[in-house]
Amino acid sequence: MGKYHVIGLMSGTSLDGVDVVEVEFFLNDKDRWEFKVLNCHLFPYNKMTYLELKEAYTYKTPEILELSSKLGKYYGEIVNDFIDQYSIDKNTIDFIASHGQTIFHQPDKGYTLQIGNGPELAVTTNLPTVVDFRTKDVALGGNGAPLIPVADFLLFKQYADTFLNLGGFSNFSFLKENQVYSYDICPVNIVINKIMQEQGKEYDNRGNFGKTGIINQELLQKLNRLNYYQQSFPKSLGWEWVEEHILPLLSLEPNIQNQVRTLYEHFANQIGKSLDDTHAKTTLVTGGGAKNNFLIERIQSNTKSKIILPDSRIIDFKEAIGFAFLGLLRWRNETNVWASVTGARRDSCSGNIVIP
Repeated sequence: MGKYHVIGLMSGTSLDGVDVVEVEFFLNDKDRWEFKVLNCHLFPYNKMTYLELKEAYTYKTPEILELSSKLGKYYGEIVNDFIDQYSIDKNTIDFIASHGQTIFHQPDKGYTLQIGNGPELAVTTNLPTVVDFRTKDVALGGNGAPLIPVADFLLFKQYADTFLNLGGFSNFSFLKENQVYSYDICPVNIVINKIMQEQGKEYDNRGNFGKTGIINQELLQKLNRLNYYQQSFPKSLGWEWVEEHILPLLSLEPNIQNQVRTLYEHFANQIGKSLDDTHAKTTLVTGGGAKNNFLIERIQSNTKSKIILPDSRIIDFKEAIGFAFLGLLRWRNETNVWASVTGARRDSCSGNIVIP
């Protein structure tokens, strides 16, 4: 089969909603994958779903299972709305690929959990669905993350030699001695959005709130000295780490604008160091943080690498495109997780296929 017509779903730790993309994949005459984005849309979570997901890590097992089923059906309804909104011929869709919503991620303890029940999604849409991309890699001793580097180097290589995503967490992928590596650098939007929401705003638009603050040098030094930053890769981060290590330090600075300004400097320090340590020449930046002008300025000031911003559809929907592609590789029973990236014992073909 030469072409595949896929709907990809991605919901990140920032909980802003569900990115939905309709994308066509095909192999060119050099047997390399290419893609074309046909339609894309962000569906914001309704308030009730947002609040449930925000607190889900405190839920007991039956409550999580119930929420997972509700979320799977909710995702299915979103896909049906997307198909109607863009007048998509449902018969042309090969399958859906859905990342789900991460609730727990502790690979060192042997588990990761993304909810959004696959059978509910498949049955609601009456379309085959690929879900649960991370757990097999964790079972193989890996971090279950990051997974997007496969898409970076098979779909986006024409843009840059290094790929940086600024989402809830910042992660990047790079080539070293003909081997692809990737890891989470530091938290970004997951911390900033939490602070801004406590101030009655959804996020720091373009970084305008934080850039007027003053850097607290004591806080900055303590952030930069956190043990995670001294660890070798592969490695990954989760909300639990932020709660334990980042949030308690913020009490060192009572002024909220100064907190945010110091965090921006911390992020830029860590991201710049990671890029320079890997000798990145050009870096493609995507994710919500790519629209934070001040953060981008600070990152560029902290690295020798040239920062490249693609068009808005790639910035906003690259991860949804990426998981659609990982779903395609799973559909074809091909490798879609690289051990060099996750630290697993071997490469794998990960994801569960659900037939409605």
